[in-house]
This record gives sequence, structure tokens and C-alpha cells, in this order.
Amino acid sequence: MVIKSIEHQQQELRQELKLAIENLRKVYQNGNYDFIISHSEVNDRHGVGVLLKRIFKDDQNIVSIRSRNLYDGIDDFGNFNFLIHHDNYDISAIEEQVRSTLGNLKPKRILCIPYFLDDILTAIAVKNMFDVPLCSYLMDDQNIYINEVPDEYIKELLDKSDLCFGISRNLCQAYEQKYSKKIWFVPPVAPSQFILKDTIIVPPQVQEQHGVLIGNIWSQAWLDRLRETVRGSGVKIDWYGNPHRGWIKFEETELAQDGIIFRGYVESEADLVAKLREASFAVIPTAQEISSDERMEIAKLSLPSRIPFLVATAHIPLLVMGNRQTAAANFVTDFQLGIVSNYDCLEFREKIAWLTDAQNQDIIRHQASNLSQFLSSEGMENWIWDSLAQKFPVDSRFEKLGQYLSSATVVVTANEINNRHGTGFLVKRIMADTPNIFSIRSRNDYGGLHNFGCASYCLPCQNISRFGAFQAMTNLLEGVEVKQLFCVPYYPDDLLLSIAIKELCNVPLGVYIMDDQNVVVNKIPDDIMAEFLSKCSFRLATHPELRDAYEEKYGLKFYLLPAVVPDNLITTNTTFPQENHLNNKTGALIGSVWSQKWFQMLADTLIKANLKLDWYGNSNYIWLTDSAEEISQKTNITPYGIVPEPELARKLKNYPYIVVPTGTVDERDDHPELSRLSLPGRIIFAMASSHTPVILLGSQTTSAAQFVKKFGIGTICDYDGESFRQAVEYVTQPDVQKQMRDRASQVAQKFSALDINNWIWESLAKGEPSDYKFEELFMTKNQ
Repeated sequence: MVIKSIEHQQQELRQELKLAIENLRKVYQNGNYDFIISHSEVNDRHGVGVLLKRIFKDDQNIVSIRSRNLYDGIDDFGNFNFLIHHDNYDISAIEEQVRSTLGNLKPKRILCIPYFLDDILTAIAVKNMFDVPLCSYLMDDQNIYINEVPDEYIKELLDKSDLCFGISRNLCQAYEQKYSKKIWFVPPVAPSQFILKDTIIVPPQVQEQHGVLIGNIWSQAWLDRLRETVRGSGVKIDWYGNPHRGWIKFEETELAQDGIIFRGYVESEADLVAKLREASFAVIPTAQEISSDERMEIAKLSLPSRIPFLVATAHIPLLVMGNRQTAAANFVTDFQLGIVSNYDCLEFREKIAWLTDAQNQDIIRHQASNLSQFLSSEGMENWIWDSLAQKFPVDSRFEKLGQYLSSATVVVTANEINNRHGTGFLVKRIMADTPNIFSIRSRNDYGGLHNFGCASYCLPCQNISRFGAFQAMTNLLEGVEVKQLFCVPYYPDDLLLSIAIKELCNVPLGVYIMDDQNVVVNKIPDDIMAEFLSKCSFRLATHPELRDAYEEKYGLKFYLLPAVVPDNLITTNTTFPQENHLNNKTGALIGSVWSQKWFQMLADTLIKANLKLDWYGNSNYIWLTDSAEEISQKTNITPYGIVPEPELARKLKNYPYIVVPTGTVDERDDHPELSRLSLPGRIIFAMASSHTPVILLGSQTTSAAQFVKKFGIGTICDYDGESFRQAVEYVTQPDVQKQMRDRASQVAQKFSALDINNWIWESLAKGEPSDYKFEELFMTKNQ
């Protein structure tokens, strides 16, 4: 064993020290450093620190500069980190202080996340000294809703910045308006390793009264209001975080009694994400009022980084507590990620019930999944520096968040595509697996919930002008290669948008008319309809009567595409209900009821006939304010709400008949356009999926009546108690049931939606049907 002498050990230490000093000298002489200037230590104890470490994973070429020690001086970011605090505002003195502190370190470029005036002064000094590219990323307001930094210094920083980012659209708009400087929207990003591609995260079970809260609450008033709201609601909330107990005070046992269980800080992000994925909703507290007492600098302009984190890693629906004009509320509602509630116990419970509804969960989680890829931290460091190099964003992923696609099939509809109305069901079905759909709509008629396409856009105003349509689509589709265009029109806006896209992109345009707004009623003017149809390469209608009416009026060829049914729900072996269901004579009402008058006539008919219906469909109408129990007592119609299609198909097989209310085509009819030229898709759905006979209430001349008679799958009666009772007696006879169900089973497969999207796009490319299966189907002899 060799024992080194003390002198020899000292010699080795001197050599190591010499090498370390030489390495340090080389490091200092290296000018290839990125300077990142922020307000405090960069660590995992606050949002800005977490975000910087998430974006700049390889921080060895970074010099980190801060102006305050707020977290025990712990800064574990960058190759070098410095505390630079200024005693005066003399720029010469500041530059000398910066030069003295940095020594030979030189920047390649600068990213400034300003909060205190010192941060701004340092950034300006470094920019003046080295004249390298400067990017300012505004994450917090210290100038508009709170006057902590004087205007002159904000203006100088923005003027000297080669590129400016803002953490919320609210903040971007406010600073752009005040300083006439373009501020690009860049939200906080989420850790890429927890973002699942093309996977919808669904909790093991929806815990209806149990949610999560993560991170800080920035006002004692916000916490106190939340406690009061949750208290007595029966809702439980797990709070994961490390709030600053200096300005947020609470006793954990008392907090738990209010329903908020404080779980503390979770060290591992993976463990936190796993907990979030088990929850059915998350709560985001913010200001109740837009006032100076409500931390407006945070509430109005700052987007909490926890929101993109929750959305991207867990796809969790969000409940924002507070004012709808806050940045948090705007982000959540703009991107259809949840809902907003006042600090009110009753409203809070109602909003929780809405959020935990299975269909709302599905829609929101799909939207979150679509957005998540654009909220990933993957490649974000390069994106920032590359954008700074060219002085504007290298792509529109954030500026057009929720709208960004490089190439797309554009589908224009009147309103949201969801399961709350028949058009929503059918559009999703016929588009099926079409990739890269850019969904554009002119209205929000269903709460803004939209579950369709990879990107979506809703017009901010109605009754758009032709110039406005061209301007809106020029801006929206900038950088997007449109492959093809398909329109399901209802309002003039839908046609003007489609005309604009057609003219701008020169791509094939197809139209699918499901509802008449021009022949029987003239809500779409003739000149706009004529221009639109002339630009279409391929025109479709849902049934012969609608096709014939438009062909006759415009002298253009239309083809048929009925309301097809999911192939996996189609039954070809005749189904038959159990005998007790036939004897019970209770039928099913499915889908929406589009007229208050039709609904009242149906209710009167049922009461006089002493018969009942179970209603599976949307019963949320302005004119129908009664509860489900009150509706059942007053009308003999028991609402069960919207159920998933597979479940509906199963249920219908055990009903002896379904009821479809239609128009009377006389003075009683308040919707003649629906009576004459609409065919409810629910008739075809029931025929193909369950073979259940149809009792149609209304005129024998409606399009719906023509379909029922053609295929021999039901009967038609008037809104009259005795007439309806006789219709029920007729269709519940075993031999009639068998006959009608046999006829339905024989044609069921011909209404399959299998590969229908390919059929549409092939037909659009040809300008005519790729095959004539639906033309032939409706040409068959009446049954």
C-alpha cells in the first residue's frame, strides 16, 4: 500500500485547483451564453421557476440573473446565477454594476421575464452594453392594474425588445393597446413526458363530488370565499401545493371541515399527474369582482400555469371560481375546457353536476386532448430562440391555439358539433376518421361545447358581411393548406364563410343540406344560396323531397345521403320485445322536440289517450322550465336525458314503438320548413338499430311520413287522443310488430355509415357519387 506524503497531496490539489481555475477562465471567456433575467431564484417553489426549468432543460449555456432572494437564495438553474439589485436608477451606474458582477461573461441573446423594476433595468443595461437580441416575456402585470413599475421603463424595455411574448391573451391585448407594441400570446407549457398522444385520459370512475386544486391561491379573500362556497355543499376537494403561508393563512383541520383537504406539496410530478388523472374536475379560484381590491394584476391578466398543466397532463375539466372576465375564465371558456361559477354554494353544486355529466366530461376531455400537443414543452427552448432570431414566432401554434393546423379539411357548420342535437351526431358520423379537420362554425347554441375536429373556430359575431367573411378566413387560414371544403349550412353566415374559403383556397366544395332555410322559409336569401350552390362541386340532401325541392328551384343536380347509422349498432336479425313490454304499451320518445307547440300537442294527446312515453333526448329548452318530475306529472312524458347511442339502441329494442312528433301542415304548424322538408334522423336510427316501429304524429304529407310509408316501418296518426290510442293498439299487435320489424331489418344494413367519409371525399373529387347506392335505395318500390 502506497501512502502519499502531505507535500505530494498538496501538489495534486494545487494542480486540480489550477485546472479548475483554467476551466473557469475558459468558461468566462466563452461568449456563447443565453442570459435569462427573472425576478427571483429559479427553483421548483414558484410557477416562473418551474416553467423556466421545464423549457430550458439543458441549462449549461445559461446565465441566470435575478433581483431578489425570495426562496432562501436557492437557485439551481444555469451554469452561473447572479443576484443583481440596484440602489439607484442611473443607467451608467447600473451598467457598471452589471459589468462588475458579470466579469467577462457575455450574452449571445437575452430572455427577460420582468416583475420588479430592477429586472427591467438589468435587461435594458445588458441590451445597451452588448446589443444582442432581447426577448421580453410578460408573465405578470406590474404596470396596468398595479403601478409598481412606471410607464417609462416598461416602454423602454418593450421598445428595445426584438420580440415580446405575453402569458395570456388578456395581457397581450392590454399591453398592446397601451404601448402600441405587438405582444405575441405564449401560454405556459406542460412537461412533454406526461402528454399522451391521441389518448383521452378518463378517470377510473367519475367521483361526482370530489375534485382537485393545485398550486397557490393568490389572495386570502379568494381562499375565504372558496371555503365558504364549498362548506356545506357536500363536495370534497384535495389541495396539492405549497402555498406561501406568509400571505395565505389557514388551519388545515378547519380547512378540511370546510371540505378542502390540504395534501401539501407532491415532490414527484409523476405522482401528482397520477393523482390528477383520477379526478373528475379541478377548481381554479380567482377574483369575484373586477376591482382594485381583487388582485387584478393577477386575476385579470395572468394565466395560472396550473391550467395548461391540468389540461395537457390530465385532460381534466376545469371549474373557474369567480369573474368571467378574468384571464383564467377567458382561457377555459375560449377553449371549451370547463365552466365558470360564482362563489355561491348552490351555483357551485349545479356547475359540478354539469361538469361531471358523462357527455360533458367526454367533450371537454377530447378538447383537452386536442390542445395538449400544442401545450407541450417539447422543443420549446428552440422555438423561443428561433423566434427571437427572426423577430416573430416561427409558427402560429400559440397565436392560433385551438385553431392551428398546417394542412386541413375544412368543415363549416352552423353551431357546435356535439351530442345534444341530431346534426351534431350526424356530422361526426359522416366525417368519421377524416384526418386534420378544421371545424368552423358561425354560432354557439349549446354552451360552446364542441367535440369535433383537430382544430376549431367560432365566429365572434353573427350576421357577418361578405368583406368580414373574407377578412376572417384570410386571417384564420393563414399558413394552412386547405385540401377540401364541406359545408352543412343553416345560416347565411355559413354560406358566406364557405364562399370566402372557396375563393381564397380554390378547393373542391361540397354541401350537405339537412335542413331547409331557403325554399319553404327564406332565412337564407336566394342570391346568396344561388351563388353558393353554383360554387359547389358536389351537392347532397338527406331525402328525396328535400333534394327535389332544391333541384327544381336552382336547376342544379343534388344527390342523396340519408342520416346513416353507426355500423356497429345496426342489427340485421329481427328483434322483438318481450310480451310484457307489448302489453304495457309505453313507448319511447327519442331525440329533440323542435317546437313548443308540437310538444304541447303531443302532451295533450298522451293525456287524452292515457298513455305514457319515456323520453331519451335533450329536454333543456327555454320554453321547458319544469323539472323532470313535473314534466312527467303534467305531460305523461318522463325525461331520461341524452344517453349514449349504444345504450339507446339496446333500450329501444324493448319498446313496442317510438313516437316522432312532426308538423301538421295546416294553421297549427309553426315550423312548416321542418314539416315539409325535414326527415328526422332518429327514425332511421331506430329502424336500423332496433327495428322498433314508428308512430308519427302529424300530417300524412310530411317528408317523415313519406319515409315511414315507403319502407313500411310504422304508421301515421293525428295529434288526437283516440287516433293515437288506435295507432298504439295497431302497432302492438304481434303480427304487425313482426311485419314492421322484418321490413326494418331487411333494409337496416343499407343505412350503414361504414366508410361513408371516404364515399363523401371520393364523390367530392369526382363531382358525383362514387356509387349510386342511396339513389337506388330510395328508388325501390314502396313497401
